[in-house]
Amino acid sequence: DARIDGGTRHGRRDDSHGLPQTCPSCYSRGVTSRLLASVLAGLALLVAGCDNSSTPTSPSASSLQITAVRTVLRSGETATLTVTGSNGTPVTSASWATSDSSVLTVNTSGIATATRAGRVTVIASSGAASGSLALRVVPDYQGTWTGGLARVQLTCSASYTSSICAPGASTSGTLTLAVVQTGDQLTGMLTDSAEPTVPVPLTGQVQADDQMALAGVGPLGSQTVRVEVSTMRGTIDAVLGSLTGSYQWLVARAPASGGSLQTAYQTQVQFRDVRR
Repeated sequence: DARIDGGTRHGRRDDSHGLPQTCPSCYSRGVTSRLLASVLAGLALLVAGCDNSSTPTSPSASSLQITAVRTVLRSGETATLTVTGSNGTPVTSASWATSDSSVLTVNTSGIATATRAGRVTVIASSGAASGSLALRVVPDYQGTWTGGLARVQLTCSASYTSSICAPGASTSGTLTLAVVQTGDQLTGMLTDSAEPTVPVPLTGQVQADDQMALAGVGPLGSQTVRVEVSTMRGTIDAVLGSLTGSYQWLVARAPASGGSLQTAYQTQVQFRDVRR
């Protein structure tokens, strides 16, 4: 349909450069739809980020951490175990199990109850996540123990004339041992009938073999007498509940005329079936 007008050729311009022309209004509606979808998605993310109305109780990681005030408990003691995810989020819906329920059990609230001496692994799980904690239960030495003793060896200074060193003196006696126990740590006070007015403060711990180990010197600050208790060992009979053991007992006294402390006597003491 081209025509010649005044020597100039005219034709209809095709702005699509040979491509099919599109509907302008349809293009505008498509752009608007995509913009609206982007805005709505952004608002959804913003609302989700601001919603802190609930605390998650299940971890997002694959491991849990169990914590306790102490990892050593005495038999009969209870302790609260807490669980967190690897990001520190508290986990309140954990399930519990132990490697030996005769040593220690854990209820649904995370309260551990130590039953007898031994070692045990506690396991907590929530969904696919789990964690473990090794615990030790030691014998319960806490309490005030009283009973009889025997002095199997007695060595007296030649200058010491107390009745305990007199020929034919009784080798028996009594003791009172008060023990306070926190986990495997022990403190105590021992009174031996050989020196009834001189209680001796003791410190020690439960050994790896579950024996009680204590030692001490007293009374503190005295210039006239000193009593040293060393290598005290004791074990509890699991059936009878009694305490059996031994200790070294050394007494130093200042001479009546004055002067420095001098060894008066020392003895090996054994005790059996002492009760609290």
